[in-house]
Amino acid sequence: MKSQRVMAFSGLLNINKPAGWTSRDVVNRVQNVIGIRRCGHAGTLDPLATGVLVVCFGQATRLVSYVQQSPKRYLAEFRFGVTSQTDDIEGELATIPNARFPSESELKAAMLSYVGTIEQVPPKYSAVMVKGQRAYALARKGQEFELKSKPVRIDRFDLAKYDMPDWQAEIVCGSGTYIRSLGRDLGAHFACGAVMTSLVRESVGIFAIQKSISIEDLTPENFEEHVSPPAEAIRHLPFRLSTESETDFIRHGRPLSYFNEGLADQAEVAILEAGGNSLIAIAEYRKDEEILKPRIVFPHDVD
Repeated sequence: MKSQRVMAFSGLLNINKPAGWTSRDVVNRVQNVIGIRRCGHAGTLDPLATGVLVVCFGQATRLVSYVQQSPKRYLAEFRFGVTSQTDDIEGELATIPNARFPSESELKAAMLSYVGTIEQVPPKYSAVMVKGQRAYALARKGQEFELKSKPVRIDRFDLAKYDMPDWQAEIVCGSGTYIRSLGRDLGAHFACGAVMTSLVRESVGIFAIQKSISIEDLTPENFEEHVSPPAEAIRHLPFRLSTESETDFIRHGRPLSYFNEGLADQAEVAILEAGGNSLIAIAEYRKDEEILKPRIVFPHDVD
């Protein structure tokens, strides 16, 4: 039987996902190892991809969307001259005859044009919902459908290596970006096709691959050594520290006085205990009233 303390345990695990595993496979393994069913990951990685997959468990599952807001850094490899229905090397490959590959300077210039907020069409083999079904399920059935573009943010898209027709890119981007689509679109731009051949997610916000643990190495005996507190999920938010008496007020849903001239009305603010490591609530800033109204309140056992 799990101890009462472990049953109440909440936090985040920085898992290094191996190739061949789905993100759901990782969550299932974490559930079995830590003995807590309430688990979720913050941002899907395809089976081909490796690297950082942040798994939230216990009360910290309420923070998945906040982890997803953090910038993500990738190292991706692509190959010109071929296409596939999946936009990566795992699909059936079709060679583009007489393809002309871009020069290094042409490729760098084209990559630069993708930096900023762009419109991107997700891959057909993706988890995007289409009339109540996953796009990949429709694609596997051979059904015809179109996916709408959506805005995504690319902060960096740099060429790291070019050994024609293979090239490697360093990418920093926001949530919802499909790295496969970047390669596909550049292949279309140069009319030579391209597929992604490998992908490593090197970081999600503060969670870096250097400080991750391999899912195969995670055990019931060592997992607690690798748990980050829930407060690490919201380090990108402005915060207010509370006193002991204020903490009790907040946990009963009562507002706190607060004023910040530089903060927009209805902005989210994290409320932390005096030490700054224990998350009490995420609140909405009401500028006219000069208060923080708790929106998500965490119980005493979230530490």
